[in-house]
Amino acid sequence: MRTRQLFSSESGQILRKIITFGVIFAVIILIVVEVGPLIWQRFDVAQSADDMANAAANTYNAYRDQTQVVREFTDKLRLSGYTDAEISQAQILFLPAGGPPQSIRVTVVKYADTLITKHISALKKFAKISATHEVAVTQ
Repeated sequence: MRTRQLFSSESGQILRKIITFGVIFAVIILIVVEVGPLIWQRFDVAQSADDMANAAANTYNAYRDQTQVVREFTDKLRLSGYTDAEISQAQILFLPAGGPPQSIRVTVVKYADTLITKHISALKKFAKISATHEVAVTQ
């Protein structure tokens, strides 16, 4: 009863507007905090895939050894701050299969760190970001 009287007076109406504005502002901040890392990570992963594909092609051009390329690719991912789970999901393909490679296709996987996915691990699969880039190999 007391709260109803508090919100029905003139000062209560102002208080109601302030509370409503505060709640809307908090929701907007929460959305920015949750969506911001996803957008930023999308650009970061795309750039990483491009960089890793170019590095893999350069390594292959230098050594002509696919095992060396995979090892260098894994090391570069680890040095870039990717976790072991993300590295195990990353792929490097030498195309066409079976013959001398004409191109190298790299897929990089990253999980975005958001407030919700840090605390609720079941939602982590929704924060998965992957990017693929293919680079031609010179013969």
